Amino acid sequence: MKKILSIIVISLITINLGFSQLSKAKKFAKSITDKDLKEHLYTYASDEFEGRDTGEEGQKKAVEYLKNYYKSIGIEPGDPDKDYFQPMTLTLRGRRGREGKKVDTENVIAIIKGTEKADEYVVISAHLDHVGVNESGEIYNGADDDGSGTVAMLEIAEAFKKAVKKGKGPKRSIIFLHVTGEEKGLLGSRYYTDTDPIYPLENTVVNLNIDMIGRIDPTREAKNRDYIYLIGSDHDSKDLHNLSEETNKETINMTLDYRFNDKNDPNRFYYRSDHYNFAKKGIPIIFYFTGTHADYHKPTDTPDKIEYDLLELRTQLIFYTAWNIANRDARLVVDPKPEKVSDSYSHSKKELKSFEGLYKSDAFPRMFHFYENDGKLSMFPEGRSKDESMVLDEKGKNKFKMEMAGLEIEFKEGNKMIFKIGGNEILFNLIPPPTEKLGIEKPEQYKEQE
Repeated sequence: MKKILSIIVISLITINLGFSQLSKAKKFAKSITDKDLKEHLYTYASDEFEGRDTGEEGQKKAVEYLKNYYKSIGIEPGDPDKDYFQPMTLTLRGRRGREGKKVDTENVIAIIKGTEKADEYVVISAHLDHVGVNESGEIYNGADDDGSGTVAMLEIAEAFKKAVKKGKGPKRSIIFLHVTGEEKGLLGSRYYTDTDPIYPLENTVVNLNIDMIGRIDPTREAKNRDYIYLIGSDHDSKDLHNLSEETNKETINMTLDYRFNDKNDPNRFYYRSDHYNFAKKGIPIIFYFTGTHADYHKPTDTPDKIEYDLLELRTQLIFYTAWNIANRDARLVVDPKPEKVSDSYSHSKKELKSFEGLYKSDAFPRMFHFYENDGKLSMFPEGRSKDESMVLDEKGKNKFKMEMAGLEIEFKEGNKMIFKIGGNEILFNLIPPPTEKLGIEKPEQYKEQE
């Protein structure tokens, strides 16, 4: 009993110390205003930026805008070259039967170094790109998606910098990570987490990801305006969830709506923004979101439709949450992972090759190529290139999955394969011959037939 009481007392002390930090944050949160957010967004989501398509001229203007803003307020670059850019070459999938292409692009990264725990990192992210210009010349300005998240980050950064100038710098380092290629498949954030994590993932305390927080979801049943959807706060850290809830109560006190929080929600928002690449590495995340609307991914997503008073409140809430995480004494506690019932199976290279080939279904319009690639099974649609392959995870003997898409695949005897998605099962059959131009070795099935 004494031990239990001690734990309770320590927890209460930790909470009180944590939330005493908020009184110091309030004057800096006031610097986040609807006026400043609006001024940023009318520039960032203007026609001048040409829809910020990944690798295109408009996206280059966008990254220069972000870089110059961080320089102007005295926040230092967060990349090794000290130019605010994390460069990469991405392979973009072709659309409407067109070939994919390689583009040179970049994440933008800035840092405020921690005063006490500088080697622990709070990563705040938003995607800087959108979908560009359509064939008719219409510009997709992407004011909500994700201009709203981008300008929110700029205002959060400015608020933290004001605190630094007053001697109230965060204990932990704050990373401001604007990622590219989100609209092309979360590519910029995946590059950061999987290829070049500039700051060690094991020292990354949390990822707070902001994507579309400027509008009101017309399908939401509750009619109060002052809400925000939270996704993922309780998935990996109850500590994070509790801190998030308490921070809101102590500050903005808006409705935290968990409508889309379930990983298996049919909209699959958990898998559709950049936090996912951090979450898959075991890093606690919160995805801040306010829902889609009639202008989602249309040229009509323009800055005049943003609810700037709500954007101000939502941005302040994220600032307060980041402040609390960065300044508390104890690092966020990650929940222990439950022991998995082992249904895993490691396929040999020969087994993976036995699944290779082109599969067709009478019930589905696309055919798919499967091939073994460096000990993994990969797939891509007919008409696309190997550069656009999707790697499958093993789920059991003859079974694979692609969690982001909610897809499960099972190979059956008789050269058959089943897609399981959205509660439906679609039967595919292997068809000869393999496409020689792909440069894939002839599958085992065909060798046996010979």
